Amino acid sequence: MPDAVECGLCRTTGEFIALRSEWGALWRDDPHATPFQSPEWLLPWWHQFGQPQLRLVTIRRSGDLIGLLPFYLYQEPRTQERQLLPIGVGTSDYLDGIFRPDCMIEHIQQALDLICDDDQSWDALYISQLRPQSKLMQAMQLDSRNYAPTTGESCSQMPAVGMSDLPQKIRRNAMYYRNRAMRLGKLELTLADDSSVPATFDALRGLHRARWEICKQPGVLADKRVLAWHRESLQLLQKSGMLRLYRLTLSNEIIGVLYALVDPPSRPHRTQYFYLPAYSTAHAELRPGTLLTAFAIDSAAAEGVQTIDMLRGDEPYKRIWHLQPVATYGFAARNEAQRAA
Repeated sequence: MPDAVECGLCRTTGEFIALRSEWGALWRDDPHATPFQSPEWLLPWWHQFGQPQLRLVTIRRSGDLIGLLPFYLYQEPRTQERQLLPIGVGTSDYLDGIFRPDCMIEHIQQALDLICDDDQSWDALYISQLRPQSKLMQAMQLDSRNYAPTTGESCSQMPAVGMSDLPQKIRRNAMYYRNRAMRLGKLELTLADDSSVPATFDALRGLHRARWEICKQPGVLADKRVLAWHRESLQLLQKSGMLRLYRLTLSNEIIGVLYALVDPPSRPHRTQYFYLPAYSTAHAELRPGTLLTAFAIDSAAAEGVQTIDMLRGDEPYKRIWHLQPVATYGFAARNEAQRAA
């Protein structure tokens, strides 16, 4: 007889932290998990944005962790609605649970039942940014309760190819501006190492701030909590091998930085995620954004990455890269027991 599956509910940050080692092992076993579901990304997020009301559902078989649904309870300030949301919401381009291959859809439905039926402290559940291959999405689609489908914000992808295999117009542009830059000095793309990650992130912050000041807006990195989250997460991501913090320099001056994440080599199809780019407005005539992106794609292809994901947003720089949209999905549900009360 198969071992029974048991679901449990973690409610405290201490329990969250205690799960970190098991969480990491589970994340490595899930072939569909992205860096946005890793403890290196989500635990620092929780330290800055988490509320006291953790609702983290574990799925275990014979004591082994085979699934995890990371939710928390958030009270919307204007309406006072108590919302069950996935940890990382708002700043993570993909959201999901984490599941070992032997974690079945019925096990995930059992976990959903625990959080939806045994916990009556919420009014509404909202989840978005689920990818088409998500087991959580399949579980919600097949569940008998009323999970109403919602539309997520699409992301965009392209193949990771060497410079010579980029679309002709993009390749010509990159080569043209590379040659222009090289007439002015030494042009290099390098990766930040353990010792240079903090300084490189500071450079990204400065470039990002200067760009947004032109628009008379603060930009996302003006938030002190966002900065603290990234500073903690970057060190963990670098140690785990998931961080790619690219620097584009001209005569040793940083003119562009790209904050990217990458799947581990064990993934059957590796993707690199271009999370946050910034480039020098003072060097706009050299198109540092185009150069940074082209060189980073070339570097990713050289290390065996198959796909570049430029994630959410319709920024102008993305429009020249022949990207393919990737739909994401979401669900919403009301707590019927609370409504009846």
